[in-house]
Amino acid sequence: MNIASEEGMLAVGKLFAEQILAQNHSTKPSIVLELVGDVGAGKTTFTRGLAAGLGITDPITSPSFLISKRYQLAGSGELVHYDFYHLNDMNIMRAELSETLALPGRIIVVEWAGSIAELLPTARITVNFQLNDDSTRQLVIDDHSVSDFTQIIASVENLWKTCGKNLEKSGKDSAKCAKTLQISGKPVENSPKTTELQNKNQLPQHNNLKKQEKLPPNSAKFIKMYLDTSTSTCILKLNDQTYTWEAGHEMAHGILRFIADKLAEQQGTWQNLAEITYFSGPGSFTGLRIGAAVVNTLADQLQIPLFDHHHQPYRVIMPDYGRPAHITPPRK
Repeated sequence: MNIASEEGMLAVGKLFAEQILAQNHSTKPSIVLELVGDVGAGKTTFTRGLAAGLGITDPITSPSFLISKRYQLAGSGELVHYDFYHLNDMNIMRAELSETLALPGRIIVVEWAGSIAELLPTARITVNFQLNDDSTRQLVIDDHSVSDFTQIIASVENLWKTCGKNLEKSGKDSAKCAKTLQISGKPVENSPKTTELQNKNQLPQHNNLKKQEKLPPNSAKFIKMYLDTSTSTCILKLNDQTYTWEAGHEMAHGILRFIADKLAEQQGTWQNLAEITYFSGPGSFTGLRIGAAVVNTLADQLQIPLFDHHHQPYRVIMPDYGRPAHITPPRK
């Protein structure tokens, strides 16, 4: 299955949800979907589509630092999303994963299974996400020669074959498929944004910092950003790469340039940011105010999720200074 757009990836996830729901899974053993692919290959986008198809309205983000997230399904059961990318000791999660697998009616999504792969049931669906040279994604689906999910996979592949590719390629009217797949042809590599934002090119600028009209080669990926401005040393993480900058009194003047330069080192731009986590305090009054202004603006303009360092979602983050503000008396 070749997927050429973000909406296409969302649609495939929705198709899986529709076919799983058709199996009346609530009284059956848990269904496991193992997602295999590099960072930025589309696994979280697929899971967002799956969740939407299951009727979940909560925002879906990768549980990279929380390891697991749970979402209640209508009626009974849960969608359980595991991401073991940052887990160094797999033994920590063995008991919880085994317990979850033993419960009926769960839909379990597992990323970066690694050394706990032997705990996954043989009867599972493995979706391999492969990034092509033209920035499209190739999905290779395997049911491990177990017949339990053959019908689900066959139905998804047939629906995509008859509707998905033609709709992506031509953009012409196809009412039945459009309603089911909801594809408009937006590139997969773009992080979630509204159409209005894309049309107006509303990206933050600072001095000579300009939006690039086209992404650099090989930059089709999502980048998760973590920012800590609680001291004069600015700490920035882009996915797994950590950068520091001794900002001193130059933080307000140079922070956007610092972030943009590090994005460029990863062959990315503001367009590649998929979510932001911010250390909201305690710390420096000035540093926290500057950092909060930056992340609030980026998240708002790019329409991407914003979290504090406890991974609590916010529309606007307010700094937690940890102590009352010291207000200097006005000069006479």
